Amino acid sequence: MSQTVTTVSNLHYGCPGTAIQLRILRMRTPQVRTQETWFLAVDRNGDVVQILGQRKDQGYLQSVLIPSKCYTIEKYACGIPDRYQKWLDNEVYIAAGMASSITSIQDTHTIPACWFTFITKKQIANYVDRHADFIGVFSKLIRCTKKNKEPYLLLILKNELGEDIAISLWKECTNIPSKFDAVGLENTVAPVVVAITSIKISTYDGSLRHGISSASHLYINPPIPETPLLTDSFRTFSDSSIFFDIPTPLGDILQRGHPELLNKSFTTKAVITAYVFSDCWYQVQCPNCKIPAFKQGKSWFCPSDGIINAPTITFKLSATLADENNSIVALLSDNAAQDLFGSTADKLIPDDDINCRGQLPAIATTVQGIAKKMKLRITNTSTDTNIRFMITDIEKSNPQETAYPTTPAPHHRSPSKDNEKDCSSVPQHSRANVRRSLPFESQDTSNTKRKSARKIE
Repeated sequence: MSQTVTTVSNLHYGCPGTAIQLRILRMRTPQVRTQETWFLAVDRNGDVVQILGQRKDQGYLQSVLIPSKCYTIEKYACGIPDRYQKWLDNEVYIAAGMASSITSIQDTHTIPACWFTFITKKQIANYVDRHADFIGVFSKLIRCTKKNKEPYLLLILKNELGEDIAISLWKECTNIPSKFDAVGLENTVAPVVVAITSIKISTYDGSLRHGISSASHLYINPPIPETPLLTDSFRTFSDSSIFFDIPTPLGDILQRGHPELLNKSFTTKAVITAYVFSDCWYQVQCPNCKIPAFKQGKSWFCPSDGIINAPTITFKLSATLADENNSIVALLSDNAAQDLFGSTADKLIPDDDINCRGQLPAIATTVQGIAKKMKLRITNTSTDTNIRFMITDIEKSNPQETAYPTTPAPHHRSPSKDNEKDCSSVPQHSRANVRRSLPFESQDTSNTKRKSARKIE
């Protein structure tokens, strides 16, 4: 006699616990409710449900329910989730434990292997204090530090329109190999499509923030229809493997008012005609407190933290940019400089660095005069009436590119000043190009809402 099997859509409070066949997709333990372990499971119809194991049943379910495997589960009940447990639209969850009958079954293509609920960038504002999934082409990982000195990663994805989506990855995700594989992410041949689940969308000082939650998992090139579509879209843009946007001339950027510039990013296309720095083109900092670190024998010394294993060495210079009609001076972010020079700063420092601190490495001159697409971020400075330009992304150098016929100096050094704190120290005659005095206003935002589920059979 064949076994009677139910589906997720038939589950309800008080149901008899009829056999149900599911694939376990993910597992999580909430940070503030550590006595609970939750499993996300999907049935053959592509409908998902949460399975809860708590207290003495927690360890048992963790040992028998393995993500990606399929099971028949009997002798369970259905509970009603409270507001902290309701991560899905389902009105019930499966309560299982040592009294349940859980049988592993052969992997079957009739039960989907993946399930996501992706939203677009325009929908983000509608999901404040909620959770959502994102998908995009991997751009970069940026290593950052919180105000309390705790490190975290900033994941940058590009959607099908080439728009950046920045997601903060905390240790709750990055320290768990089953949720996050940094080596695989950075070593997979590009373009790499990334799907990341259960992102908590919140606001801070009026800005939207996207951070991982205890349920977040990162998937590299997931086997879903969106993956080849994003990959193909990425490859169709022959002008640049990084930027999809139509370039904005520098003149158009310079003519905009302060509200149109502050905290905005623009893609432009320009050449680097010169570099600007003061005394040294790189900086050596303590990885903990970010103040300057110093060589002490064979070790490194931080005045605040004492002996440290190794300092953080980053680029510290600006670049003069020019297109057909205009020019500006912009800071080069460390990530942009790495893409431009094809190397981290520490690998370009010669052994006699004390004598070469004021001399740029040779690679810097080879990329001058070459038109490149780049992303300019406009931010405010220490005063509310000034702004500055920062290059956050730039096309990587191609040895077959031909430089424009320019005769730029290999580098430009400005006089050192004890009270100069900005890493873009530039000569006085160039400062008008870096900062503009404009009135301050808050930027406005707009939202639309559209949500769709992705279920693959």
